[in-house]
Amino acid sequence: MANGKTNKKTITIVLVSLFGIAIIVGAVLSMGKIRTFLGGAAAGSTPEGVRVTNITANSATVIWQTTKSVAGQIEYGTTPGSFLLRNTETAQTSDHSLVLSPLLPETIYYFRIRIGEEVYDENGAPYSFTTKGAVASVPTLPTSTPLASVTEAPSATVSAQYTLDDFQAKFGSSNSEFDINKDGVVNSADWILYQEI
Repeated sequence: MANGKTNKKTITIVLVSLFGIAIIVGAVLSMGKIRTFLGGAAAGSTPEGVRVTNITANSATVIWQTTKSVAGQIEYGTTPGSFLLRNTETAQTSDHSLVLSPLLPETIYYFRIRIGEEVYDENGAPYSFTTKGAVASVPTLPTSTPLASVTEAPSATVSAQYTLDDFQAKFGSSNSEFDINKDGVVNSADWILYQEI
Protein backbone atom coordinates (compact mmCIF):
# COMPACT_ATOMS: atom_id res chain seq x y z
CA MET A 1 0.00 0.00 0.00
CA ALA A 2 2.85 2.37 0.87
CA ASN A 3 4.56 1.54 -2.41
CA GLY A 4 1.46 2.62 -4.37
CA LYS A 5 1.34 6.00 -2.63
CA THR A 6 5.08 6.53 -3.14
CA ASN A 7 4.79 5.71 -6.86
CA LYS A 8 1.86 8.14 -7.31
CA LYS A 9 3.79 10.84 -5.47
CA THR A 10 6.91 10.28 -7.63
CA ILE A 11 4.87 10.36 -10.84
CA THR A 12 3.17 13.59 -9.75
CA ILE A 13 6.53 15.24 -8.96
CA VAL A 14 7.97 14.19 -12.36
CA LEU A 15 4.89 15.48 -14.24
CA VAL A 16 4.89 18.81 -12.39
CA SER A 17 8.64 19.18 -13.05
CA LEU A 18 8.23 18.47 -16.78
CA PHE A 19 5.35 20.92 -16.99
CA GLY A 20 7.45 23.61 -15.23
CA ILE A 21 10.38 23.01 -17.57
CA ALA A 22 8.08 23.29 -20.60
CA ILE A 23 6.76 26.65 -19.35
CA ILE A 24 10.29 28.00 -18.77
CA VAL A 25 11.49 26.87 -22.22
CA GLY A 26 8.43 28.44 -23.88
CA ALA A 27 8.98 31.72 -22.05
CA VAL A 28 12.66 31.87 -23.04
CA LEU A 29 11.88 31.14 -26.71
CA SER A 30 9.21 33.82 -26.88
CA MET A 31 11.25 36.56 -25.10
CA GLY A 32 12.73 37.86 -28.37
CA LYS A 33 9.28 38.22 -29.92
CA ILE A 34 7.90 39.89 -26.81
CA ARG A 35 10.84 42.33 -26.66
CA THR A 36 10.40 43.22 -30.33
CA PHE A 37 6.65 43.68 -29.90
CA LEU A 38 6.99 45.86 -26.80
CA GLY A 39 9.89 47.91 -28.14
CA GLY A 40 8.62 48.16 -31.69
CA ALA A 41 12.28 47.92 -32.77
CA ALA A 42 11.87 46.08 -36.04
CA ALA A 43 8.87 47.91 -37.47
CA GLY A 44 9.88 51.10 -39.23
CA SER A 45 13.39 51.51 -37.79
CA THR A 46 15.35 49.57 -40.41
CA PRO A 47 17.90 51.95 -42.02
CA GLU A 48 17.30 52.60 -45.72
CA GLY A 49 19.48 54.44 -48.24
CA VAL A 50 22.63 54.28 -46.13
CA ARG A 51 25.41 56.32 -47.71
CA VAL A 52 28.56 58.20 -46.75
CA THR A 53 29.00 61.82 -47.91
CA ASN A 54 31.39 64.73 -47.35
CA ILE A 55 34.40 62.43 -46.99
CA THR A 56 37.57 64.35 -46.13
CA ALA A 57 40.90 63.33 -44.60
CA ASN A 58 39.50 63.85 -41.09
CA SER A 59 35.73 63.33 -41.22
CA ALA A 60 32.78 61.79 -43.03
CA THR A 61 28.98 62.04 -42.74
CA VAL A 62 26.76 58.95 -42.65
CA ILE A 63 23.14 59.53 -43.71
CA TRP A 64 20.12 57.19 -43.83
CA GLN A 65 16.34 57.19 -43.47
CA THR A 66 13.80 55.26 -41.41
CA THR A 67 10.02 55.17 -41.80
CA LYS A 68 9.48 56.09 -38.15
CA SER A 69 11.31 58.57 -35.94
CA VAL A 70 14.04 56.89 -33.90
CA ALA A 71 17.44 57.85 -32.49
CA GLY A 72 20.32 55.91 -34.02
CA GLN A 73 23.97 55.34 -33.24
CA ILE A 74 26.97 54.69 -35.50
CA GLU A 75 29.52 52.22 -34.16
CA TYR A 76 32.76 52.40 -36.14
CA GLY A 77 36.44 51.50 -36.23
CA THR A 78 39.38 50.66 -38.47
CA THR A 79 38.88 46.89 -38.45
CA PRO A 80 35.73 45.03 -39.56
CA GLY A 81 35.14 43.30 -36.22
CA SER A 82 36.03 46.12 -33.83
CA PHE A 83 33.65 49.06 -33.42
CA LEU A 84 35.24 50.95 -30.52
CA LEU A 85 34.16 54.44 -31.63
CA ARG A 86 30.58 55.72 -31.41
CA ASN A 87 28.47 58.72 -32.33
CA THR A 88 24.84 58.90 -31.21
CA GLU A 89 21.95 61.05 -32.35
CA THR A 90 20.56 63.33 -29.66
CA ALA A 91 16.96 63.35 -30.96
CA GLN A 92 14.57 61.02 -32.74
CA THR A 93 14.17 61.61 -36.47
CA SER A 94 13.41 59.77 -39.69
CA ASP A 95 16.16 61.57 -41.68
CA HIS A 96 19.43 60.64 -40.02
CA SER A 97 22.84 62.31 -40.34
CA LEU A 98 25.88 61.70 -38.12
CA VAL A 99 29.37 63.15 -38.60
CA LEU A 100 32.25 60.82 -37.75
CA SER A 101 35.42 62.63 -36.67
CA PRO A 102 38.30 62.97 -36.05
CA LEU A 103 39.41 60.34 -38.54
CA LEU A 104 42.82 59.39 -39.91
CA PRO A 105 43.65 60.25 -43.53
CA GLU A 106 43.79 57.50 -46.16
CA THR A 107 42.23 54.96 -43.79
CA ILE A 108 39.42 52.45 -44.31
CA TYR A 109 36.69 52.80 -41.67
CA TYR A 110 34.05 50.15 -41.00
CA PHE A 111 30.71 50.95 -39.39
CA ARG A 112 27.27 49.64 -38.49
CA ILE A 113 24.08 51.31 -37.31
CA ARG A 114 22.50 50.54 -33.96
CA ILE A 115 18.88 51.41 -33.22
CA GLY A 116 17.80 50.27 -29.77
CA GLU A 117 18.93 46.66 -29.36
CA GLU A 118 19.07 46.03 -33.13
CA VAL A 119 22.29 46.29 -35.15
CA TYR A 120 22.12 46.88 -38.91
CA ASP A 121 24.87 46.32 -41.46
CA GLU A 122 25.23 45.44 -45.14
CA ASN A 123 23.88 41.88 -45.27
CA GLY A 124 26.18 40.54 -42.55
CA ALA A 125 29.20 42.72 -43.39
CA PRO A 126 29.89 46.19 -42.02
CA TYR A 127 29.52 49.28 -44.21
CA SER A 128 32.84 50.90 -45.11
CA PHE A 129 34.46 53.99 -46.62
CA THR A 130 37.99 55.34 -47.09
CA THR A 131 39.07 58.79 -45.96
CA LYS A 132 40.92 61.06 -48.36
CA GLY A 133 44.63 61.83 -48.16
CA ALA A 134 45.91 64.78 -46.18
CA VAL A 135 46.69 67.79 -48.34
CA ALA A 136 49.73 69.77 -47.31
CA SER A 137 49.83 73.07 -49.11
CA VAL A 138 53.09 74.96 -49.06
CA PRO A 139 53.10 78.40 -50.68
CA THR A 140 55.35 79.08 -53.63
CA LEU A 141 57.85 81.77 -52.79
CA PRO A 142 59.36 84.36 -55.08
CA THR A 143 63.05 83.74 -55.74
CA SER A 144 64.23 86.65 -53.59
CA THR A 145 61.93 86.73 -50.56
CA PRO A 146 63.83 88.02 -47.53
CA LEU A 147 63.20 86.09 -44.33
CA ALA A 148 64.65 88.61 -41.91
CA SER A 149 61.27 90.23 -41.29
CA VAL A 150 59.80 86.90 -40.18
CA THR A 151 62.67 85.46 -38.17
CA GLU A 152 64.67 88.54 -37.21
CA ALA A 153 67.66 86.50 -38.34
CA PRO A 154 70.20 87.59 -40.93
CA SER A 155 68.70 88.01 -44.36
CA ALA A 156 68.11 84.74 -46.24
CA THR A 157 66.32 83.75 -49.36
CA VAL A 158 64.39 80.63 -50.27
CA SER A 159 64.15 79.87 -53.94
CA ALA A 160 62.16 76.62 -53.99
CA GLN A 161 58.92 75.11 -52.76
CA TYR A 162 59.56 72.49 -50.08
CA THR A 163 57.39 69.91 -48.33
CA LEU A 164 57.56 68.62 -44.77
CA ASP A 165 59.33 65.51 -46.13
CA ASP A 166 62.07 67.74 -47.58
CA PHE A 167 62.60 69.38 -44.18
CA GLN A 168 62.49 66.07 -42.31
CA ALA A 169 65.21 64.71 -44.59
CA LYS A 170 67.42 67.64 -43.48
CA PHE A 171 66.46 67.59 -39.74
CA GLY A 172 69.57 67.61 -37.54
CA SER A 173 71.80 69.03 -40.26
CA SER A 174 73.16 72.56 -40.58
CA ASN A 175 72.04 72.96 -44.19
CA SER A 176 71.77 76.74 -44.61
CA GLU A 177 69.04 76.43 -47.25
CA PHE A 178 66.70 74.73 -44.70
CA ASP A 179 67.99 76.46 -41.54
CA ILE A 180 65.45 79.29 -41.75
CA ASN A 181 66.05 80.75 -38.27
CA LYS A 182 69.85 80.45 -38.67
CA ASP A 183 70.42 78.72 -35.34
CA GLY A 184 72.82 76.20 -36.85
CA VAL A 185 70.47 73.18 -36.97
CA VAL A 186 67.50 72.25 -39.16
CA ASN A 187 64.49 71.24 -37.03
CA SER A 188 60.71 71.57 -36.81
CA ALA A 189 61.05 75.27 -35.86
CA ASP A 190 62.49 75.89 -39.33
CA TRP A 191 59.56 74.05 -40.95
CA ILE A 192 57.07 76.18 -39.00
CA LEU A 193 58.84 79.40 -40.00
CA TYR A 194 58.98 78.26 -43.62
CA GLN A 195 55.19 77.76 -43.67
CA GLU A 196 54.67 81.32 -42.40
CA ILE A 197 56.63 82.88 -45.24
